[in-house]
This record gives sequence, C-alpha cells and structure tokens, in this order.
Amino acid sequence: MPSRPSTTGCTAGSKTDILMSIRPLHMGNIASRRKTHEFRIYLLPPSVKRIWFYTSAPVQKLLYVAEISEGKKPGEIAASDAGLGNKEFNEGKKKAGVYGYEILKLWEVGKGTKGKGFTLQKMKDEGWVKGPPQKYQWVKADMLQALAGDGLKSVF
Repeated sequence: MPSRPSTTGCTAGSKTDILMSIRPLHMGNIASRRKTHEFRIYLLPPSVKRIWFYTSAPVQKLLYVAEISEGKKPGEIAASDAGLGNKEFNEGKKKAGVYGYEILKLWEVGKGTKGKGFTLQKMKDEGWVKGPPQKYQWVKADMLQALAGDGLKSVF
C-alpha cells in the first residue's frame, strides 16, 4: 500500500476518491483512533479506495483523507476491534450503519496550509464543489491533484 494517496492515473472519470461530509465529533474520534470504522446506510461503489472528509459546521473544512476497506456488513468487524460503535454495528443495532468502512490509513490535508485544510469557500472558488456534499460526490481530477500536491501529513 502506498504511504500516501497516489494521483497516478487519475482522470476526470476516476472513481477511486469521494468527498463526504462528517460531523466534527466523529472526525475527531477517527483522528484519535477511537473510531475505527465509518458507518453509512449505503454501500459505496467497490472502486472507492479513499474518502476525503469534509468536516461539517462549525468547522466547514476539508481536513482529512482516509484509505478505507470495502464495505463490511454487521458481524464482519473483528470482535477484537473495540472501536466506537463496532459492537453495536456487529449486533445490527446501529440505525445509521448498514455498512462499515474500516479506516486503514489517515492523512491530514493541507500541509502547505499549515494543517488548516481547505475551507468550503476555497473549494467553491476553485470550482471543486458547489456546496457541502449531501451524501458523497466524486473528487474531480484537478481537485485530487491540487490537494495531494499541497502535501499530506500521515496521521496513522
């Protein structure tokens, strides 16, 4: 596995990277490794390898990118993985979690911006987004090149 997300072979039709909104509390728990999986009610396409996390209000910034596993169903997360929500997910008790995506690696976005990430306004100004992602949206090739080229700092 690469030590950082690769932009090799990325084209306008690349389907490996998505932009997804996440609440600040959940993003903090992922960054601290308290939360090892991101849970969603929908299955992401199997081509998706990375999630670029847009942290919602009050933060409103793109701060992290994660390399993820394929979607897991309840009962498929190892019992030894004590991450937040994993037990409830495995028992089928998580309303907002039909699929779990293991966070395999995490990078901080915007090393060139001193770890401050990219604001929603900056992403709009660059033409990368029209607004915060509602479910998820594909990362445009020019956005991927710019963000990866700006420098990524490994968190884990």
